[in-house]
Amino acid sequence: MACVTCGTPAATTGVTGLSAFAPTTEPAHGHAAAPALPPNLTPVRLLIPRIGVDARIEPRGLDGNRNLSTPANFMDVAWYNLGPAPGVPGNAIINGHVDWWTGDAVFTRLSQLRAGDRIVVVRADGTQLSFKVTTRAVVLATARVASLFAPSSSSTLTLITCTGAWDVRTQTDTHRLLVSAALA
Repeated sequence: MACVTCGTPAATTGVTGLSAFAPTTEPAHGHAAAPALPPNLTPVRLLIPRIGVDARIEPRGLDGNRNLSTPANFMDVAWYNLGPAPGVPGNAIINGHVDWWTGDAVFTRLSQLRAGDRIVVVRADGTQLSFKVTTRAVVLATARVASLFAPSSSSTLTLITCTGAWDVRTQTDTHRLLVSAALA
């Protein structure tokens, strides 16, 4: 059975479908790899009270096709660990499935978030980082969104999931929902 979010068989852990969100240069847009993160600062949970999300964070990089890897478990989220971690300068990227062949997935209700809603990232040491939603955008699945990987002195977070209609030809949804948030 294939994932209705991206078309990849459900048993596959390196799920594709976010190719437009892969960095355009190695490993992140225009700058070197993120420095090694002390283990206690690694993000481990994502909490979004407004929509009932309490998910484990899987650190993931790029798959063999240079797409952002999505989580192996459809109720988990994936942090792009080749870029900034939540709470450090730059844009941390976390993606998750909107649905699965069995029904709802972690980001089924992501489209319900509004400006000002709170997102919490819990680190391995138990500290909690609070972000506030600033914007939402829907882009074509094939769009290149370079700003996701642009260097920044502020700490931001972008949550990504699929939206739009299912495209049988490409085996993925036609659009992506991006929810941006700033460290509060």
